[in-house]
Amino acid sequence: MSLDEAAKAVLRERWSRSQRHITVFSVALPALQLLLCTMIVVLVDDGDIWPAMLLLVPVAIAAVALRLWLRHQTPLDPQTWLPAAFLVVGVQLLSVAVPAYGIATSGTPDALTGPAALLFLCWVVAVATCVSAHRAGRALLTPLVAELGSADLRLTLAVRAAVTGPELVSARIVVERDRVEWTVRLQVGRGGGGQLDVSVPFRELLQVMPVTLPVVPALRPWTILPGGITLYAQAGPAILLTSTHEQWLIPVHDADLVTALIRRRQALWLRGNL
Repeated sequence: MSLDEAAKAVLRERWSRSQRHITVFSVALPALQLLLCTMIVVLVDDGDIWPAMLLLVPVAIAAVALRLWLRHQTPLDPQTWLPAAFLVVGVQLLSVAVPAYGIATSGTPDALTGPAALLFLCWVVAVATCVSAHRAGRALLTPLVAELGSADLRLTLAVRAAVTGPELVSARIVVERDRVEWTVRLQVGRGGGGQLDVSVPFRELLQVMPVTLPVVPALRPWTILPGGITLYAQAGPAILLTSTHEQWLIPVHDADLVTALIRRRQALWLRGNL
């Protein structure tokens, strides 16, 4: 993770705490899960252990894949750590732990105690893995500070948007290595609704500055989604982005912070540190 000198002092403690959680959810707990699955498979064994051990291959592959994926993730995206951990523990449980438990307990009721205890521990480890992945991201990103813009991280920021109807709308800004993007999505049924995506490369970004939207009018048209749904910007903080071709106003919760994050990331890109 590339950091400038000013950001190192601020983020060193955050990264240290996050790294501990990363080690727990990507190394220690997957290894423990592999051990527990091995013990369940041993209970299934009917005399020839090696064929049964083949059941452990998906568990081992999932654990190794998680660690390798994290080591090569560029830029780091903490918001993907929890979904990745959830996927891995799902593979481990559904491919080995649960089926092996079913086989091990298919005999007499006396055979239930050991497999049941091991399966319970597998679920505990699975939950702990997801919790550690969540904490790893929070330790690094919460609370947001301007210095995060100088780190090689994919940053996702909230956008303030309002609608006058019952529609459900989600909006976010994503600060990438070489650009700033924002997405507005209308959630309608299973397939989703209209979506608006805008991307401004740093080479085209001329200026980003914080502004304050006045109280009057209370709602001002901000953008129109495909399908004709109008989104409104409420009074409060916003950022004004100016590129070589266009200008955008984006309502946010903390305009000064978002501006500082984007400026730091653009400065890092201009210096060629990303």
